[in-house]
Amino acid sequence: MNKSVSIIIDNYNYQDYVAAAIESALSQTYQHCEIIVVDDGSTDNSQDVIRSFGSKIQAIFKRNGGQASAFNAGFSASTGDIVCFLDSDDLFLPTKVSRVVEILEQSSRQWCFHHLRWVDRALAPVEMPTNRFSTGDYDLRDEVRRGGSSLTPPATSGLAFTRNLLEKLMPIPETVRITADNYLKLPALLLAPGYYTSEQLALQRLHPSNFYTRSKGSTNRANVELSVACGLDSKFPGLRVHCNRMFVSGVALSLLGDKVAPEVADQRNAYFASRTPAEKVSMATKVAYRVMKGIGRRVAGRG
Repeated sequence: MNKSVSIIIDNYNYQDYVAAAIESALSQTYQHCEIIVVDDGSTDNSQDVIRSFGSKIQAIFKRNGGQASAFNAGFSASTGDIVCFLDSDDLFLPTKVSRVVEILEQSSRQWCFHHLRWVDRALAPVEMPTNRFSTGDYDLRDEVRRGGSSLTPPATSGLAFTRNLLEKLMPIPETVRITADNYLKLPALLLAPGYYTSEQLALQRLHPSNFYTRSKGSTNRANVELSVACGLDSKFPGLRVHCNRMFVSGVALSLLGDKVAPEVADQRNAYFASRTPAEKVSMATKVAYRVMKGIGRRVAGRG
């Protein structure tokens, strides 16, 4: 195994966690790794923590622009044949990169996704849903094009891609401020076969500052759904069914109270205008149903 690997760590105001994330990257049993840490304009002590690692890592300090912009900056600076992403509040287990390289040695595989182990801020185990996906090769290109997918990819720290594939996915539109990993997953499944393993090769911390993983009430969800849907639709026509579904979700959430950034609102309007008359009717009907369902749940909750 002589492939080079880039580990991209994105950080914003995680001074209490970022050192552990970097240490986990430095502690990999696989030797051919470069570690790129992108700080997205932190206002806490993160930058001093990152600087303390000196030449062991490549540090990028940029103005705050959101997670997509951090991913883009990290990828632009990277050189690895394989790219792994690591959120700065998570940790890789020592053999993670070695296992990913072993899996991607087979040339037909262009991505490797793996299960994550949920832990709390002190790394104690947290109860998590049972994994329902089988270890093995997946070629979901036709399935995804039809609007389905029999695999739900993990969060950021469980994602690895060949450079050849990632060059087709990047850059990510920078209106995607958080959960930029959502932009990478579906097009990866659309464009190439890969491999999923149920091995838990990384720890995903759950704590109050990263509520998105389990929260259904985040006021960021409309922005995420709409910005990802609009960005993917403009670049990957094969994802049209998926994008319409995300768009419906985003519009419904915005009508139920989620705030939408002005630039995302402009994209939303242009997206809807570009649909066929039949799509518009179908999407409007689904939005109305979701809104009525959401209102019903709120009324029931007050009862």
